Amino acid sequence: MSAYPHVFSPFRIGKVEVKNRIEFAPALSFLNPPDGYVNKEMIAFVQSLARGGAGIITIGESPVDFEYAKDHEFQLNLGDDSVIAGLSLLAEAVHRYGAKISIELSHGGRMILNRRQNPIGPSPIPCKREELMAQMEGRRVNPVVEMDQDMIDRVIENYAAAAERCLKAGFEMIMIHGAHGNLLAQFLSPYSNKRRDRYGGSLENRARFPIEVLSAIRKRVGDRLAIEYRISASEMVPGGMEPEETIEFVKMIEDKIDLLHVSAGLLSDPDLVHHIIQSTYLPHGYNVHYAEKLKKALRVPITTVGSISDLEMAEEIIASGKADMVAMVRAILADPEIVNKSRRGEPEESRPCLRCHYCNRLNLPIRCAVNPVLGRETEFAVLKPAAKRKKVVVVGGGPAGMEAAIVASARGHEVVLFEKSNQLGGNVIVASGPPFKGDMRRFLAWLVRQTGEAANVTVKLNTAATPEMVQAEKADVVIVAVGSEPLVPTIPGVDGANVVEAGQVHLGKAAVGERVVVAGGGLTGCEAALHLAQEGKKVTVVEMVDERELLSDVHDIMKFALLDLFQKHGVRVITEVKIEEITAGGVVVMDKEWKRYTIPADTVVLALGFKARADLARSFAETAPDVYIIGDAVKPQNVKAAIHDGFNVAVEI
Repeated sequence: MSAYPHVFSPFRIGKVEVKNRIEFAPALSFLNPPDGYVNKEMIAFVQSLARGGAGIITIGESPVDFEYAKDHEFQLNLGDDSVIAGLSLLAEAVHRYGAKISIELSHGGRMILNRRQNPIGPSPIPCKREELMAQMEGRRVNPVVEMDQDMIDRVIENYAAAAERCLKAGFEMIMIHGAHGNLLAQFLSPYSNKRRDRYGGSLENRARFPIEVLSAIRKRVGDRLAIEYRISASEMVPGGMEPEETIEFVKMIEDKIDLLHVSAGLLSDPDLVHHIIQSTYLPHGYNVHYAEKLKKALRVPITTVGSISDLEMAEEIIASGKADMVAMVRAILADPEIVNKSRRGEPEESRPCLRCHYCNRLNLPIRCAVNPVLGRETEFAVLKPAAKRKKVVVVGGGPAGMEAAIVASARGHEVVLFEKSNQLGGNVIVASGPPFKGDMRRFLAWLVRQTGEAANVTVKLNTAATPEMVQAEKADVVIVAVGSEPLVPTIPGVDGANVVEAGQVHLGKAAVGERVVVAGGGLTGCEAALHLAQEGKKVTVVEMVDERELLSDVHDIMKFALLDLFQKHGVRVITEVKIEEITAGGVVVMDKEWKRYTIPADTVVLALGFKARADLARSFAETAPDVYIIGDAVKPQNVKAAIHDGFNVAVEI
C-alpha cells in the first residue's frame, strides 16, 4: 500500500480527472524567446516536469495581451492565435505521461512592463515596485492610467480569447491569476481600487470586473476547460484584502470556477515577496493555514501552496482536510522525479530544495542551485555514458567534489575521492549549522549519501592528499576541489580572545557574550547575526558598503526576508564604516565622515569573506594528463557554483 494514499488518489476538477493531488504550480521559466512563442528548450523543460509524475503541470504567468498585459520578459503570448501551435506541443509533451496541462492567464495591470505605454489599472495609483525602480533608475514614476469602460471591455475579451486558444491547443485547464496584485486583484482590493463608479467601493462593485472576466471565459469555452482561480487570501498590507472578505468574494464566483488556488501577499510590493515565495528562514507549509480557513467556509475544492517540499507534508495536508490539492514548484524543480520517487517508496532519493531562490532569477533562463540539469534538458536530460572509461581522482569532499564524483561515476568512470577531514561536506557543514538551515542540512545529507552509494566511487576520509599521493594513483583525470578558507584581515586586535569566526558560531563551538558585533554584511555574517539574535543576543552588523550593497551576494527575496527578521529580532545594521581596531571593549570604526567611534561588544564575529586555497590547488597541476580546478578553489562563491562546477566538468570527461 502507498505511504501517500490521499496524494495518489484521483481527483475530479470540473470534468477533468487528474491522476493524483500534486500540481506543479505556475512558475516562469524564461526559456522561451522574447517574441512569446514556444521553443524546444521550453518543451523539454515542461516534458521533464510531466515525466516526474505530478498530476497537473501548470505553465507560468502568460499575458492575455502581449503588448499591454505582460509584466516580465520571456513570457508566452496568449494574445495571438499564432501561439496555438506551440501550445499544442506543450500539451503533447505533458499528455505523454498521463498528466493534465494548465496555464496561468494573467494581466499585470499597473505592473506591466511596456515602457512605451503607461500602465493601466483600476485607479491611477503606481505600485511600490514601480516607485522603487524609478528611484533606483533616477527617473519619474510611470503614471498609471485609470481604465475606462472600453479598456475594461477589451481586457475581458482578451481573457476569453486567450482561454479559447488554450482550449484549441489541447489544454484541459486554465488558471486565472487573481492574486499577488495582478490586474484582477487590483480591482478586487480596496488597497489599489479607489474608483467611485460601479467597479469600485463596495465588495460587490470591486468584484464586478473579475466576475465579468470569468463569465466571458465560461461563455466562450463552457465547461470544456476546468478553471482554477488563484487568489491571495491576505494581501498582507493595511487596507488590503483579508481572509474574511476574500471568502465573501469567492462565494460570488464559486459557480464559475472549479478549483481555488490559495496564496497570499503582493508581488507589487517588494518587501512582501518573501511571504509569497518563502526563503529557507521561514517555515514549510507557510500558507497552508489560509487554505484551511477558506476550505472550512467554501464549497469549491482548494489548492494550497507555499514551501511544501515533500509528499509527507502533502499527505498530511490532504488527509487532515486542509486542502484538496497541493501545489509544489521548487521541490519539483530541485528534483522533477520527486513524485515518482515517493510513489515508489524512495522519498529519501529525492534531491532536496534549498529554498535559496536561485530559480527565481528575473528574466534569465531558469536554473537550480542543486539541480544543474534544470533548464538544460535539451542537452542533459539523459546523461550520456563516457566514450572511454577513465580513472578520476577528486581532491576535496565538499559539494563541488562530491557532485563531480557522483556524475563521473554515473557516466561509467572509476573515481577515488580524497577528503582530509573525517566527514564529507566542506564549508557546507558550517553553512548548514544554524537552526534555520534545515534545508541545507537535508541537502548535505542527501549529497553525502549519494556519494557513498555511487558505483565505483572510493571515498578516503582523514586523508590529506598530496601531489605525490595523487600522482601515485596514475589517474587519467584529477579534479581539484580543495575549497576556500575564511579571510582574516590584518586588523589590530583581530587575534583577541573576544574574536571568533562565523563558522565557529554556526557550529556551536564559540562562547559568545550578550553584546555581539558581526563584522561583515554578506550572507555568512547576516546569518550569524540572525542565529545569535534568535538566541537573545544583542547584535550589531557592521559593513563597509552602503545599505543598497548589503547582502549583495544573495537573491533580493532572501535579502528582504533576512532584513525583515533583523527588524523582528532587533538586529542593528551599520553600513559605510571601516573597522579600525578590535579591543576588549568592542569594535572601533570610522564612518564616511571620518568620525571614529566604538561599538561596544563582548564578542566580535568575523565574517569578512573567504579566500581560495589557490596555492594548494595549483600544486596538483602536474598530477595527471588532465587536471581541473573547480568550486571555491577557483573563486569562493556559493553552493550553486560548486554543484554546477562539479557537474560541468564531470559531463565533459
